[in-house]
Amino acid sequence: MKIRAAGSTRWFVYQKIVIVFIAFIIPLVAMNMWVNYKGMSFTKNAISDSAVAGASFYAKQLDKELYFVRNQQLQFFNDKDLQKLSFQGSRLEGYALIELINQTKDRLSAIEYSSEFVVNAGVYIKEIDKTISSQNGVTDAPNDEFEFITSLIQHIPKPSFYQKDGRLFFIESENNSGIISYIEISVARLQEALHQITTLYQESEVFLGSKALGSVLSTVEDQRVIAPLLEQLDAGSHVTNTSRVIPIGGISYFITANQVSSLNLSLMMYVNHDEITRPLSQFSFWFYALFVVAIIVLLLYAYSVNFMIHRPLSKLTKAFQMMETDNLNLVIESKTRDEFHYLFHSFNRMALRLKRSIEENYEQKIAIQHSELKQLQSQINPHFLYNSFFNIYMMCKVGDADSAAELSQKLGSYYQYITRSGSDEVPLYKEYQHALDYCEIQCIRFSNRIRYEYEDIPDHVKTVAVPRLIIQPIVENIFEHAFEDGMASGVLYIAANVEEGIVRMTVEDNGRIITDDRIEQLEMQLRDGSRQMEKTGLINVNNRLQLKYGVDSGLFVSRSPHGGLRAELRINIREG
Repeated sequence: MKIRAAGSTRWFVYQKIVIVFIAFIIPLVAMNMWVNYKGMSFTKNAISDSAVAGASFYAKQLDKELYFVRNQQLQFFNDKDLQKLSFQGSRLEGYALIELINQTKDRLSAIEYSSEFVVNAGVYIKEIDKTISSQNGVTDAPNDEFEFITSLIQHIPKPSFYQKDGRLFFIESENNSGIISYIEISVARLQEALHQITTLYQESEVFLGSKALGSVLSTVEDQRVIAPLLEQLDAGSHVTNTSRVIPIGGISYFITANQVSSLNLSLMMYVNHDEITRPLSQFSFWFYALFVVAIIVLLLYAYSVNFMIHRPLSKLTKAFQMMETDNLNLVIESKTRDEFHYLFHSFNRMALRLKRSIEENYEQKIAIQHSELKQLQSQINPHFLYNSFFNIYMMCKVGDADSAAELSQKLGSYYQYITRSGSDEVPLYKEYQHALDYCEIQCIRFSNRIRYEYEDIPDHVKTVAVPRLIIQPIVENIFEHAFEDGMASGVLYIAANVEEGIVRMTVEDNGRIITDDRIEQLEMQLRDGSRQMEKTGLINVNNRLQLKYGVDSGLFVSRSPHGGLRAELRINIREG
């Protein structure tokens, strides 16, 4: 018989191994995930900080450059030549006036060349009613440049810069507008500076603006994005060196804002957040791929443990369970050459040896039963035969031919049953009838001083095979010992019934000879399994029944309600 592994609901060794492995591996995987998550967050923050730092650097450089230009403009008011022209210009003539104008123009040219963001530097001097410009020279007012500047300074309150017709100016005045200094900032150069910031990221855009003015200068083509970004600025103030991620139109944007104080504007850079995290996408892919690989490895480990440990152990366990049911026709096949191969091979040898040992033991028990049966047959008291023949003789002498014939017939049937060779087992009804024949013979011999009563065997157990000569020795014991005092009204009671798979046959008498001590002694001998052979053969019957049907079967004695001995013969036909 080949053994196959069977499923079970209990915890197996391999399941415990897998659970312990998972219990150890989960903290490591969790820690690895946490470290990787923190690493990704750190890298993402580092990238974001890099973008913020880049934008902040350009914003500071731009602000520093424009502050320098403003500072140059404010220092220009302290120029002694400009002050002299502002206070004494109308009283100067000739060379002195021209010299002061030229020196003022040279100072304006120096301002223009001091920064690449300056397109033109000029001044209007009310005292001489002239405009002096690094680009347009000296011109009498009113002129186009003067009118353009004066149209700008009408704004109230005074802005930090002036913008008109795509041009950008810093304008300052002094001495009740007796001196108006103006510097035109290069819009193209500012645009170029903004474009430099966009080189940080391919998809980034930059603009200068505020909530009040909107976008002043930008690299943005889609102006609809600017308004939601400007809403991120706090009302009445500007955001300095801040960054955040906001969704606009279904797209997440990373924005960073820096204050350009020289213009009182905010420089804002925004970029699609996916572009910033794109370097991490490949890392994230491999991170989750490795996590999936770890799960697959865990499943493969569980399968391998199941294949290499659980299945062989299950086969071995199944084999032992089948062995408990007395099934020894077992062969566990092994296709490997590992430790389980040795265990399986050893189990097969053990099962074979155990089977042979049981067969030898069983054969030995059968031999013992044969021997005991022969010994029981040899125990037949020859005096019983002699007395029976004497009874027949006396019946013939007195002319009682019918009784002699009946006794001869019963006696012949009796000896035919106990002396014939053949099967050691007979149907229960034949064994029962043999005991009744013996009772009939004894009742004839005792001249009807003793009688017997019996019950029929239930039909469904009549054909149960039982060992020969298991009832008659009990009946014989009662006739020889219970009625040996010559009592004239002895009664023998024989009954049979079946309860829960156990056949119970009782033989009782109303004798007065047996004592309680003798009953107790006899019970102890039966339970001790003594092999001592008695004349009655009771222990012989008990041993034979237990050999065949197990310890629940056998002979049990007690005090009968009728006064004598009660012998109960039990046969567990379920075990048999």
